[in-house]
Amino acid sequence: MHRLLQRNQHAIASTQAATERARLLAQRVLLLARHWRIEDVPEALSDAEAAVAASADRRAAAELALARGVARYYGAQIGSALEPVQEARDAAILLGDAGLEAECEAWLGCVRGTLHHDPNEVLPHLRQAVALGTAQRPLAAARGLYVAATLYHEADLIDDAVRHYRRASSLARAEHDEQLVAAVHRYMTLAQAQQVRRARAAGRLDGEQLKQALAGLGSAQQLASALTIDDTGLQSNLRLGEMLCLSRQFEQALDIFARTVEPAVRAGMTWEATIARADHAVCLAHCGQLEAAERTGRLAEIDLSAELDDYSRAVVHDSLAELAVLLGREAEARAHRHTAADAWALDVAYCSGLRAALTAHGPLTP
Repeated sequence: MHRLLQRNQHAIASTQAATERARLLAQRVLLLARHWRIEDVPEALSDAEAAVAASADRRAAAELALARGVARYYGAQIGSALEPVQEARDAAILLGDAGLEAECEAWLGCVRGTLHHDPNEVLPHLRQAVALGTAQRPLAAARGLYVAATLYHEADLIDDAVRHYRRASSLARAEHDEQLVAAVHRYMTLAQAQQVRRARAAGRLDGEQLKQALAGLGSAQQLASALTIDDTGLQSNLRLGEMLCLSRQFEQALDIFARTVEPAVRAGMTWEATIARADHAVCLAHCGQLEAAERTGRLAEIDLSAELDDYSRAVVHDSLAELAVLLGREAEARAHRHTAADAWALDVAYCSGLRAALTAHGPLTP
């Protein structure tokens, strides 16, 4: 079991106070979601709801609302995650709980950033998380900083990204949140993988960039295993398969995808699983497994939804175009290439707007 969950479980077993137990049960829901234990969330949520209702504690209710939003974020319901987190933030303000308010602001920035909302709406949440969290709840500040770091990374402002990653990691280490330390490092490498895909689409990918991404993913997996007692590493493995596919190491990528794509789907990793499924189909086709490639590609196409951002749609359609060529379906390939090009153009515009907003707002850490 993950250390954070172990500590939470021990605290629940040790407390006699109904109010404290209700808060801890609500926090357990959030922790389960953070660790992608989505299958355990419904029962934990039911337990927390019963405890919070019995305690009639407003702070526990706010913690539960936050947990519900975070569970939706990780559980393939990201579009509905904002409302409960906003509810928790508003309750925290009324309670005068600056620490809880900071954590809610960090998650609001995280959800809005993932949904590619206007950066000028996202950044104030992250700045408030850092401002309040630094004194009241350092882990909220750490989350705000690392979400900001991923935005700097997307905007190709690498020096600023590294500075924010480092500060986030330092705060998380000081607070002994091993999962967040691993997440900071993991997301740094995941963002690096995204930049590889963007460079490839723009025709400027070089071999060294791909090697660095592969090396970074390997170190992220090792750190996650050492810090969180978690050897599944689904996110990192999905990206490792992705980078192996791009480097044309199809058989190695195939082995990874065969072990990770379906678990990622079950864990609610929506866009990440869809990208991996499309890449899996490409690998199957390159390895001569054409019927399986066609079936897997069809599943990836079904998985495409309005909630996927422009980057994800562009990547999936690029892969489906490559698959169509391998299957001898040039008309389908042209259609996918056209859709991918439109999505890449929107992604370029998003990154440009993000760069402008980040430059205008200034850094969240010295």
